[in-house]
Amino acid sequence: MHETGLRRFIRGAWLGKYGWLLLAMISTFFLGPALADVRYGLRIADAIAVLVVIAAIVAVTSRKLHAYALAVIAFIALVPQLIDPYVESTWTGIVANLGAVCFLLYLMGVILQDIFTTRQVTVDTLVGALCGYLLVAATFAAIFSTLILINENSFLIAPGLDVNPSNLHFQGTHFGVLTYFSVITLTTVGYGDVVPATTVARAFVSAEAVSGQIFLTVIVARLVGMHLTSAKS
Repeated sequence: MHETGLRRFIRGAWLGKYGWLLLAMISTFFLGPALADVRYGLRIADAIAVLVVIAAIVAVTSRKLHAYALAVIAFIALVPQLIDPYVESTWTGIVANLGAVCFLLYLMGVILQDIFTTRQVTVDTLVGALCGYLLVAATFAAIFSTLILINENSFLIAPGLDVNPSNLHFQGTHFGVLTYFSVITLTTVGYGDVVPATTVARAFVSAEAVSGQIFLTVIVARLVGMHLTSAKS
């Protein structure tokens, strides 16, 4: 491997500066939930969350202020998440989820700033747009998780999902099903196997469905506009 290729791999696995972040996010959605029922699966899911944090900070290292801010927010979110399985309190989960929401929203803001300030469609803008879309789903998954920790009856779960509703207040139990539900809501598929059961839950579910459509419309319009502009010049 040439030195240039090695640098590109370290930078983002040849997918630009957001490459490792995209791979970490994909692992969060597809690998993390599958490990929920596996021994030490929750610990592996926590490790994936740490990888997301590291990848996010690496992606913004050129802007030290953003990197420092993300590191501080990540610390606030990860510490309670790591100790959550060992304490009999929902507050660790709530703090971890709220910290995750702040982290994800901040990171999304940085990525959107990149997309709307660049003048050409590049690998960074395309991969960044994909990351932004997944970040929307991750943000609402953390919000839904917080709602269940506050009120375990916030969502109705179909028996076919093999999840005991009385155990949903445990962080590891609802991680997979709420991540799945967030993706289904964001893409407006709506299978109906998970249903919001409170006014607050329905409000956030509606907000995610609308956010997903707005994100796609605005980002696609932006990317197409940049491509047309660069093609004319």
